[in-house]
Amino acid sequence: MSEETEKVRYGRAQKFRLSPKGSEAAASYAAMIEAAKSGNGRAQFDAARATWGTTLGLPPDDGLYLVEFASGERTVAEATRNLDGCGTTAKEVKTAVERLLKLGMLEPLPAAPPPPAPPPRRYW
Repeated sequence: MSEETEKVRYGRAQKFRLSPKGSEAAASYAAMIEAAKSGNGRAQFDAARATWGTTLGLPPDDGLYLVEFASGERTVAEATRNLDGCGTTAKEVKTAVERLLKLGMLEPLPAAPPPPAPPPRRYW
C-alpha cells in the first residue's frame, strides 16, 4: 500500500484537539453563524455554510465538528455522544475526524505516559 492510501489507526481512547489551522476555521465558522443569525432564515444560513465550506475546501457540515473539538479535547466516542442530538452517526463523526486530520485541522494528542510500576513487593 502506498503511504497516501494507508489509513492511520487510532485507539478508542485517542483524544484529538484543534490545530492552529482548525482553530482559525472554527473561529470563522462561529463568525459566519453570528452573521447568518441576522439573515432571513434557513436558506441564508445554508448558503453561508456552503460558502464557508467552499472557501476552506471543507463540506459545510465540518463546521459542526470543528466547533465540537473547539470545546476541548475529545475522543471520537465523546464527540459522537455530544453530537447525538444533531443526527450524526458514529461513522459520520469518524469519517469527519479522518478528513480533518488529513487536512491538518485536527491533531491527535500525545498518548499519556503509562502509570509508574508499583514498587516490588517485599516479603520479610
